[in-house]
Amino acid sequence: MDKLLLELERLRGEMVETALIEQDLLHQDVLVLSQTLDEIIVQVQSERLSQSKSRVFSRSS
Repeated sequence: MDKLLLELERLRGEMVETALIEQDLLHQDVLVLSQTLDEIIVQVQSERLSQSKSRVFSRSS
């Protein structure tokens, strides 16, 4: 998951920089980066949920 978090931060910075350079939050490059970030965020949340569930099940066993 650490790699995903690093990638998330890298892309977030790139998206912010691109938005500032283009001065347009709706610029195609900004939107593509945003959508990519959305996918990574879903992956991170899914992994965290899975880890949380496995801890609960291991405690109850």
